[in-house]
Amino acid sequence: MFILSKSRGMNRKNQNKRREFLNNVCPTVALAFMGVSVLQACSSGGDDSDIGGGSNNGGGNNNGGNDLGYTKNGNIITINLNHSSFSALHSNGWFNLYQEKVLLLKVSSSSYRAFTGSCPHQGTHTAWSYNGSSSEFVCGQHGNSYKTDCSTSGTGGVLKCYDAELSGTSLKVTKS
Repeated sequence: MFILSKSRGMNRKNQNKRREFLNNVCPTVALAFMGVSVLQACSSGGDDSDIGGGSNNGGGNNNGGNDLGYTKNGNIITINLNHSSFSALHSNGWFNLYQEKVLLLKVSSSSYRAFTGSCPHQGTHTAWSYNGSSSEFVCGQHGNSYKTDCSTSGTGGVLKCYDAELSGTSLKVTKS
């Protein structure tokens, strides 16, 4: 009889340990499998993390003397188009310089356009893709699309255009 009671007591103790384990470990494991996107919702911008979304969501911040292919002086960004960081701009025709919140579009071999990289809807700046057949940037956060002619409204409105001036292999973008 004593052994039976002791066995029940140990069983309850093990159940409590199992419950504690499930409560503490399972949420972490579930998040690891589902990813951070489960936690994301409409944001007010500014708190975006690098969530990617498009194959050209690259960039970097050119601080501390790192050669990342561009420099920034006030509101002017000068991009070295021959730098390896911008190879996707040549091969795919667009690039998200997300650290500077700028979208770049190669219109032709001698013409580029630059746009705000912050989605007008909620400010997301790291989840862009480009649909060449409709000439639109698409925000992966909410699916809004934006035409690239700087005037026609897409489903999310009009993206702000910046001046983009090509000089040799340098592209100067003036954010205004």
